[in-house]
Amino acid sequence: MTITTQPLFLRNLILATLMALLTGCSGTSILNTLNNADGHRSERSIAYGEHERQKLDVYQPKEGVGQCVVMFVYGGSWEEGSKNDYGFVGAALARRGYTVVIPDYRLYPQVTYPVFVEDIALALASEPVQQLLQSRKLVMMGHSAGAMIAGLVSYNPDYLQAMDLTRDMIDAYIALSGPHDYFLPTDKPQWTRIFGEDQDEQINALTVNHIHPDNPPTLIVHASDDEIVTPRSAHSLAEKLTQAGVPNTKLIYDSGGHVRLAAAMGRPLGFLAPTLDDVDAFLQDVCSQGSIHQ
Repeated sequence: MTITTQPLFLRNLILATLMALLTGCSGTSILNTLNNADGHRSERSIAYGEHERQKLDVYQPKEGVGQCVVMFVYGGSWEEGSKNDYGFVGAALARRGYTVVIPDYRLYPQVTYPVFVEDIALALASEPVQQLLQSRKLVMMGHSAGAMIAGLVSYNPDYLQAMDLTRDMIDAYIALSGPHDYFLPTDKPQWTRIFGEDQDEQINALTVNHIHPDNPPTLIVHASDDEIVTPRSAHSLAEKLTQAGVPNTKLIYDSGGHVRLAAAMGRPLGFLAPTLDDVDAFLQDVCSQGSIHQ
């Protein structure tokens, strides 16, 4: 009997226990264990730059290679997080047949904007990732602050051009709970320290200000009850993409919240939100259209 068919009180008990674990330092470790993250991780801590934070993990299907490559950028308010915490995402997508790259990147206070975005562009340009991309499509994906970083790399060609890469190397973009609009660092002192006091630079950090007709197809996933990044950010991004003629799909879940929307990708938390199935459906459509990277 699955969790979704358990009595409501039991589901709530399981949920409360799991979410309590997730809010502690060992929560993601438990999710990684339950999802056999190490069993799917084929390579660990591959250097893509000289700094100790410039390393990435690669997750592959048990058999063969992934039909396309997904680079997942985790969140953490640009000041915390580790690739080691998100093995459950890599394992979940590897089970569905995709190769997943999860990079670490430098964080505040060690660096400020836009260095963490530049780190992700550097990871894309690195030899290990370029080898994975041969004859396979690339999908950028991120959650929360990571969705903003992945979006800037996907939409603003300056980051790719700085690495001698072209905009068309990114075939699609997936944003989970991303702060695309209605967010200015001046709203919060800590954000100002990360993004600076120059309002032009702050505006340049918003995904919605880099919409072009040649942006990649985009999947936007958000929860209506997200109080950390409100869903109007998702509505704004979808509206501006539609106005520019960029194919996009916006999914607003009735519940799921900010953290649980991403946690739902790991078993046994799939009942929290259909995130994994919706991401998989989008990836299948993108990847089935053929590969272009040589």
